[in-house]
Amino acid sequence: MKLQEDVVYLARVPIDTNVAPGERYRELAHAALDGLDLNLPGSGKVMLKANATVLNPADKRIITNPDFLAGIAEAFIAKGVSPSRVEVGDGQSGEDADYGQTWKGSGYTDAIADVGATLVPFNNTPVRDIEVEGGIIYPRYPIYTAVTDCAFLVNVPLAKCHNLGCTTLSIKNLMGIIGTPERHLCAVQACDKPLGNEALNRLGDSGYSVFEERFYHKLCDLLVATRSLPMPRLTVVDGLIGRDGTAFNEGQNWPLGWSLVGTNEVHVDTVGTWLMGLDPEATPYLQFAVERGLGSIRIGDIDVVDLATGDLMDSGTLQAARRTEPLMPISRCNGGYYARFREDGSAVPWRIDDVNQQLTKDGLEPLSVDVFEAQVSA
Repeated sequence: MKLQEDVVYLARVPIDTNVAPGERYRELAHAALDGLDLNLPGSGKVMLKANATVLNPADKRIITNPDFLAGIAEAFIAKGVSPSRVEVGDGQSGEDADYGQTWKGSGYTDAIADVGATLVPFNNTPVRDIEVEGGIIYPRYPIYTAVTDCAFLVNVPLAKCHNLGCTTLSIKNLMGIIGTPERHLCAVQACDKPLGNEALNRLGDSGYSVFEERFYHKLCDLLVATRSLPMPRLTVVDGLIGRDGTAFNEGQNWPLGWSLVGTNEVHVDTVGTWLMGLDPEATPYLQFAVERGLGSIRIGDIDVVDLATGDLMDSGTLQAARRTEPLMPISRCNGGYYARFREDGSAVPWRIDDVNQQLTKDGLEPLSVDVFEAQVSA
């Protein structure tokens, strides 16, 4: 099947548990890629950019499963790419053996070596400044040369929620290609500090805090920079088992049983967010992406093809693949946590305590949220 630009491809395998063996992850990777004609380059590195920022054990579903990455590598090797050309990497927080957070402990060392590919921690590579055409926050980003110099870039996120981003799929996963200190987009950065905390905590025109608005623009700036790189790109989502909550320890895992493949990151994230049970048109970073002309976030505007049949999926068959109970992103607040989406589907601002404190200081009515205790994984 010829890969078409802007189309999103859906692969599925049956799963009804929140833990799965590595073989099932590899099966899903092959289901996603074996039947696609990817027009792979005949030379140069094929970089598989994982989500491995904090090197937790794979079954926690905080990082991309290493066997899913190994399955992708196997699929490329079967298509004629030499194992020595396949690299797997991410920019990450570093190894912390005291907490079991290591490349080996996460399963990456063995799984990647098993297929003859090379593990590349981006932190150990230099960066190259890449201009952001029309950048709103960043005019350029320092991007690791392991990415800028590859011949084919494969973005391999997992399907999970995030306290700030709401969903972590292809666009947010690109944060790991940025060198430090710019990589830490979730923090107040040097470019934000001149505004001051009061201005950052005030609600902007979007209904989110100015800090939050700037974060979403930073993600869009990053997507623009990535799209300016000369190599072809592909996103392959590890959606065998999804995770709700904060993206880290607070949350639970749920069987999803799908992978998404596509070249348009906004379209992939729209379909992924929708399949996770959330509304992409109410998801903040996607709202900013469509406003900046980076793609559509209406599920009805995007062609989704079933890789098992080659057929375009109609609304009914796509609905059947969607979770009825959404994977809900949550954020911390005084006394516990709160859901990032209200019952009516609208998004609640991030760091609601800071937002409400500023609203009160400005003589305005604070926003109400329901506070609860979060499920914390072992």
